Amino acid sequence: MKKYILLPVAALMLSVGLFAQSQDSLLQRQMELERDFNPTLMDANKINSLPTLREPVVQKANTNYSNWAGRTSPPLEIAIPRPGTVMTNIPFSTQKGYVSLAGGSYANIDGVFGYRIMDDEKNRLSFNFLHNSTNGKLKYNQAGGERDNKAKAMDNAGELNYGHNFSGFSLDSKLSYLHSSYNYYGNTFETERLYNNENQTYGLLNVHLGVTSKENRLIEYKGYVDFKNFSTKFGESLMEDGLKGSQVNAMVDLSKPFGASDNRVGVEGKLLSTYYNDKRKDYMLVNAAPYLGVSGLGWDARFGADVLFHILGKTQVRVVPNVDIKWNVTDHSSLYAKVHGGYESNTFIEMMRESRYVFPGVNVTPSFSILDIEVGTKIGELSGFRFDIFAGFKQTDDEHFLVLGSNRDNDNAMLFDTFEYLTPYYANISHSHIGGAIQTNIWSPLEASLRLKKNFYNMKDDDYAMAYNKPGFEADLRATFTATEQLKFSLNYYFANDRHTFYDNSNIKMDNINDLGLGAVYQISDAFSVNLQANNLLFQQYDIWYGHPAQSFNMMGGFSFRF
Repeated sequence: MKKYILLPVAALMLSVGLFAQSQDSLLQRQMELERDFNPTLMDANKINSLPTLREPVVQKANTNYSNWAGRTSPPLEIAIPRPGTVMTNIPFSTQKGYVSLAGGSYANIDGVFGYRIMDDEKNRLSFNFLHNSTNGKLKYNQAGGERDNKAKAMDNAGELNYGHNFSGFSLDSKLSYLHSSYNYYGNTFETERLYNNENQTYGLLNVHLGVTSKENRLIEYKGYVDFKNFSTKFGESLMEDGLKGSQVNAMVDLSKPFGASDNRVGVEGKLLSTYYNDKRKDYMLVNAAPYLGVSGLGWDARFGADVLFHILGKTQVRVVPNVDIKWNVTDHSSLYAKVHGGYESNTFIEMMRESRYVFPGVNVTPSFSILDIEVGTKIGELSGFRFDIFAGFKQTDDEHFLVLGSNRDNDNAMLFDTFEYLTPYYANISHSHIGGAIQTNIWSPLEASLRLKKNFYNMKDDDYAMAYNKPGFEADLRATFTATEQLKFSLNYYFANDRHTFYDNSNIKMDNINDLGLGAVYQISDAFSVNLQANNLLFQQYDIWYGHPAQSFNMMGGFSFRF
């Protein structure tokens, strides 16, 4: 995933107590929760790795916690799966509150508490609190150097949501705060530890305000302003002040419907601006995107372009296409194509979302994709199966790949070595991929999905560089089995190979990820359930990032309660 403001977070499967995932969600990398604190799913799985920071988007009490607080994972084309996902439906027709707590090996603890104070036609008010922590010792997979080290992380986040429906538009708002504490646990290979396992802290305040007009207005509109303020305890060394700064994201979309169908013409504007208290350059990206949306019998399309004003010291203006087409060939099959491009800003917040173990002194160069194409076909119910076959191509300049230590400048020149954190390696790259997904529930107690993806990388201008930490092939198998009305099981298996990294001036092949998880949830009553989760059942020793080992076999159990 492009991965946006420091939102990383931690480990342990939060409430393995919820199960039942829809067919479509089984094939998605992440789930979108659409209404404040009115959950339909609660993720109850633990990621077998250490936490990355995630913005406290506590999008309801049933926040997909593994997405919010997943263990550290590299930017895999298919995110490291949540082994043994266990879910269940949570109707909040009468219950307004939710609490879930789970704990297990490696001192992993996950918890969530939420309450819906108001939820009527006019007003929605809810608050949520999430906790995620780990404090276990992990063995390094490399020979020599340190044998193990304790990986510590604790994330606490609270969020208050309020929404109101006016006669002509709706308003939504959010106030949240994330506090994270963690150590840089990466393997130093007997070089001096820069931070001596001292806990870094990271704070993130987020204020959000958005509006959306009612349909059938003369001019329809939607927009938001999102302000984030962040800080760290220390910077490039323990003796240096921490980083402070802010980031503003804003969007406005104005459109006018026309014709008898869903045709519309409009323009979308976006703003991203960052401000730092240190030597980093302030950054601004402005996007003006006119578009035309048209539809016909069985098809719809959006044609447009993004005019990008990129301000980093000097101003650059670039134009990229923004086209999205879908054609329903039959009642059960469709073709789709998307053509886009643009900047990946790689702000400090966004990099922290990718991995909290990024060197706090690094300033990652923005990357630019002149072209990003995705085409595919979806086939609906065919003898109880659903298919998605896809392919894509992307051309990117200044793409970054996080590697262990070896701090480098923008020309990849080595500045100094210390190996407990991650720093970027840059390359111009073309990335193509093919893949497919299949989903079935031909036997009603069992729902299963399998997603396969093959990636091809071509590094430009650097024959030595590789797509570090990007897998060549991935397989993601997920299944849920309803044994009885009260008892449900889940299985999750993820495989990734052809992974490489850069260390000691050499390209190194990393171990395959071969991760199997099983989970179970027992619904004692409508309000109370207990759950058990086992992760990494194959006892695989692999690195998430080189020098950053994942947790080996581990278990956790807990309960969920609605009130």
